[in-house]
Amino acid sequence: MAGPYGYKYLSSSGLVKSGPGVVHSVSLAAGTDAATATVYDETSGSGDVLAVVKAVTNDSACAVLDVAFGVGCYVVLAGTGPAVTVTYL
Repeated sequence: MAGPYGYKYLSSSGLVKSGPGVVHSVSLAAGTDAATATVYDETSGSGDVLAVVKAVTNDSACAVLDVAFGVGCYVVLAGTGPAVTVTYL
């Protein structure tokens, strides 16, 4: 049985969900450089920062957040070749 969460995979900065919701978790995979995923309560790459997740070169990091957002959820990725999966309600 599938759980209640949706998910979005991004290999570049982008919108996860517009409108209100909850970010459950962020899983970040770094490429050939350290990576950072900055999660915003917005539909673009600015506004209130909900979380910053960092991963070292060729490694990954996961954060369970369970943080509510009101406007939307947007993730800005930095680094060389990062990817992120965000689970949300």
